Amino acid sequence: MHAKATVAIFRTAILLSFAATAIPAQTANPPFAATIAVEGPASQTGPDSYTIKAGSDLFIKVHLTNISQHKLSFGYDKDSRTNIDFSHQYEIRDSNGKLVEKRQINRSMGSTAHGWPARILKPGEGMDITGDFVSRLFDLSQMSQYTVQLSRAISDDPKDGVVKSNTITVTVVP
Repeated sequence: MHAKATVAIFRTAILLSFAATAIPAQTANPPFAATIAVEGPASQTGPDSYTIKAGSDLFIKVHLTNISQHKLSFGYDKDSRTNIDFSHQYEIRDSNGKLVEKRQINRSMGSTAHGWPARILKPGEGMDITGDFVSRLFDLSQMSQYTVQLSRAISDDPKDGVVKSNTITVTVVP
């Protein structure tokens, strides 16, 4: 097994173990800001509101902005099954406030293995991470209004906490 594949599998196992636990509170002075929005085929109905037809795929675009006074490095690697960045943890709730369960994905897990170098952002710079295929990981087939929020760890050290994004609303319609 290649070293990159071994590291990716280990990293994924760690992140999945974090996903099973409660998402920590946002850090008081985060070094970056995260903003999420829905990519097509959804229709935007307000600043943080979207409508999507039942059975359609839901893709999330993440925008990260360096709000610190120093350069930040952001790694980039995605789960090959969902195209969701390994650093992204989503909390999705239905109209009753109940957490939406993750789908059982039986295919073998893997990295997209692009091996992209980390992206360095200077203070004030931002970048987009597109194509988090959220409906592959969460069952959003029910007619409901869902709230979606992203959490991204500040570093590999859990003690550093997380940055939480804005919360968006996605309404699934017939």
